[in-house]
Amino acid sequence: MLAFAVPSALATAGLQPLLGAATGAVELRWAIGLTAPAVIVAGLVFGAGRLFDRGDSVQPPWYSAWMLFPGAFLLAGAAAMCIFGALVEFSVITWTMWVLLIAGSLLWAAAMVLVRSASR
Repeated sequence: MLAFAVPSALATAGLQPLLGAATGAVELRWAIGLTAPAVIVAGLVFGAGRLFDRGDSVQPPWYSAWMLFPGAFLLAGAAAMCIFGALVEFSVITWTMWVLLIAGSLLWAAAMVLVRSASR
């Protein structure tokens, strides 16, 4: 369930800056600078989840959600930066979002590899 919920929430939050630009709260260039990376990473995370999913043929370990939580929390932080970026234009929002996206996606991918290798 996390493999679907996390990228969906990131993609939804990533679209918020475009809504902010549509209302005139932020510039369109700013909004695209936040939306594009968030939606791309959401697509990559969803794709990785589909790639590493072996369906019902195997059972993931009981601790798999705990392995995915650190990456999920960092990606949720990136989603929060997109929501803040829909309201105000601070340069620290962009840098923070990039750090959270990179760290979250790396932790998420590593956890997906570990969950797949531990699934029986």
